Amino acid sequence: MNKSDFKDLIKSFQEFAQLSQKGNKSKSTIESKQRFDLEKHLSIFGSFDRYLYAIADVTDLKIVQVGGSFFEMTGYEPEEFEHKSYHKLLKIHTIRDLIRGALGGSKYYKYLYAQPPENRMFIKSNRTVDIKRKDGTRLHCLAQGIPLAFNDKMEPIYFLNLLTDLTHIKLEKTYSHFIVDASNPQKVKTIPIQFSKKIHPSTKSILTKSEINVLKLLANGNSSKQIADQLHISEHTVKNHRKNMLRKYECTSSAELVKRALADGII
Repeated sequence: MNKSDFKDLIKSFQEFAQLSQKGNKSKSTIESKQRFDLEKHLSIFGSFDRYLYAIADVTDLKIVQVGGSFFEMTGYEPEEFEHKSYHKLLKIHTIRDLIRGALGGSKYYKYLYAQPPENRMFIKSNRTVDIKRKDGTRLHCLAQGIPLAFNDKMEPIYFLNLLTDLTHIKLEKTYSHFIVDASNPQKVKTIPIQFSKKIHPSTKSILTKSEINVLKLLANGNSSKQIADQLHISEHTVKNHRKNMLRKYECTSSAELVKRALADGII
């Protein structure tokens, strides 16, 4: 992780953590935790396909319990994550998605606290996310954040994070993040979360001028040989630039690389 990525991650997480921990250590929060019946809540929730779940204590920023197809989908044993802090999420999320998740999470909390307390239990967040598996492969998932328990001030304590594997559905792997407000069952609101800038941390700073030159020609449909001829470099150099850009941009194909670069205004 370069310095710019690290600064973006810290900045986005600080606001998220402050909003998330609003009810931390209050008397009613402690009492609500003591009354909370985790197994009762887990018996209610399910998913339409292969999924994993993670119960998070947002007042302490800790992962309480994971389950479902957690090992199958991530390659990690549950005990590697249970009772650990949020830093463990770095193992299964890209920096890009962590920053967007923290920014979107802050917007979720701001919306939540602007609503009447009696409505807050019906407000959740949905987003799409790529899960990095231990073997290096990725799964495209729908992530749903559902508040499970509140203190007396209706400040959330526990969240159920439900991740459903969408990989086999062949969806376009673009990022989306939105709030679902079901406080009025006759008129459920779906509120897209908009970011003020494209969220790919410091792409321009991590791509060299030579890589961008290759990327521009790649976007025009040129082959490695054609790019090499036009830039007066070897095909081996072109392939190395492409490999480095895929790694930096966290992509798995040239098509995805070009699409993200176009969306972020790099080319």
